Amino acid sequence: MSDKVSGAGVNADLTPPPRQAGEDEDARLAEFGYEQKLDRSVSKLASFAIGFSTISATTAVFASFGAGYTNAGSPFIWTLFLAIPVFLLWTLVAADLAAKIPLAGYAYQWTSRLNGSSFGWFTGFSALVGWVSGMTSLGYIFAGYLGSVMEWELTQQRQIFLAIGVVAVCVLINAYRVRLATFINNIGVGLEFVVTIGVTVVVALVAFVVTNDAQPISSLFTAATPADHSSYAVAWLVAALGPFFGLVGVEAVADVAEETKDARRVIPRTMFYAFAASCVIEFAMYLVYVLAIKDPAAVASSSAPIEEIISQQLGPAFSRLVVAVALTNILVCLLANVLVGTRLLYSLSRDNMMPFSRALRNVSETRKTPTTAVLSLGAVSVLLLLSALVNEQAFNYFLGIASLAFFTTYLLQAVGVLVAAAKDRIPTPEPGTYDLGRARVPVVLVSLVVFVAVEAVLIFLPAFEGNGLVFAGIMLLALLWWLLVLRRRLGSGQAGPRYAQEHPDTLPSAGELI
Repeated sequence: MSDKVSGAGVNADLTPPPRQAGEDEDARLAEFGYEQKLDRSVSKLASFAIGFSTISATTAVFASFGAGYTNAGSPFIWTLFLAIPVFLLWTLVAADLAAKIPLAGYAYQWTSRLNGSSFGWFTGFSALVGWVSGMTSLGYIFAGYLGSVMEWELTQQRQIFLAIGVVAVCVLINAYRVRLATFINNIGVGLEFVVTIGVTVVVALVAFVVTNDAQPISSLFTAATPADHSSYAVAWLVAALGPFFGLVGVEAVADVAEETKDARRVIPRTMFYAFAASCVIEFAMYLVYVLAIKDPAAVASSSAPIEEIISQQLGPAFSRLVVAVALTNILVCLLANVLVGTRLLYSLSRDNMMPFSRALRNVSETRKTPTTAVLSLGAVSVLLLLSALVNEQAFNYFLGIASLAFFTTYLLQAVGVLVAAAKDRIPTPEPGTYDLGRARVPVVLVSLVVFVAVEAVLIFLPAFEGNGLVFAGIMLLALLWWLLVLRRRLGSGQAGPRYAQEHPDTLPSAGELI
């Protein structure tokens, strides 16, 4: 698919430009038609921290343990091994593209450069829905655990307003400067490694060695079918939503490619390191906490099951302290979600693909942050949180919609890579960078089949009923925008990958506007 890039109707080859030997990241960015405006300050360590915190093993366990255990009992932990190969396939594909197209807003840019701006629009919009739904869910989850630690009586209304405050704090941190966001993120990841993992080890020692009061290994293979499911297989698949959501975002660090030093080499490695670390830590936590359960009924009925398990083994005071520290992990996960989501919004707006693009693409000259995009994404998340005041079922959709949106993005990316490979549009790899090579097409074909299967589960399983319709309604808005406005913009050269190069901004910076 090609798009016109001028009023004269000249078709542009959107294939990424050929590399130049010895060029730095800013020079490479200029070849793509963009001026370096963001703060390229993200180091290897910060890149890993962003990738790890976006996945956030601790957040996944704290957020999904209750639903998994309630639906499928102790054997729900094995659903992680259903998720791992799925996300490994995606990591292979994403790392391959990240090394070749190191641009902010990967979900839009990769398909836009390889398949055309219209295809890129729907892929990017789907990912944007995923990030907004994800950060909204995280804000609500954080508020619930905070209320538990503080022993507050939280009604749904109070939890919503507390979640709005949490989202607002993360938005303001990101709006100020990426260096502050990554600094806080690094601290949070450090705490996750030292404290959260340390506590898991302590719980394991107490349950298995000191008191020897743990469930037998056989419990991991024995469970009854819950009353609200027709079969255990269905219950087990429903329980898999948590581990699947827990690994979403393994590619997220690609969204800050324009802020990462040596992005073409660092980002693919970061993806694999963060993915491997998250898988190991997440499974270890699931295993320890499932076996450490003393009172299954209390855990099943608790709104904070991990806190309940720690309390059963180590006492309530220690439990609240641990959860308080674990809250920092959820907070930095939310912080990272805001960071990468706003870079996608900025990237779309830079190419004039969004409504109000002129405002959304502005970057503060002093802070080098797309402030308007950050605040706007935060405002949308707040509106979604407020919608739950009107519809109590709203939160039932956020988690499901986030997973559905991301897998739609992965599916579209896989289709785009296959088409690009058939048309020989995949850029030549640079020496020393990750490249799938001859394995690209087989890996993407397998990925395509797997992603379609996951999409079908997320749409047709009874437990996820309604998610597909809600997501279809959201994507219908993207279609209407494309039909009524965007298609005309692309046809006249008023949008697309060449737009930023041919139409430099003349507006004051975001810092001066806000």
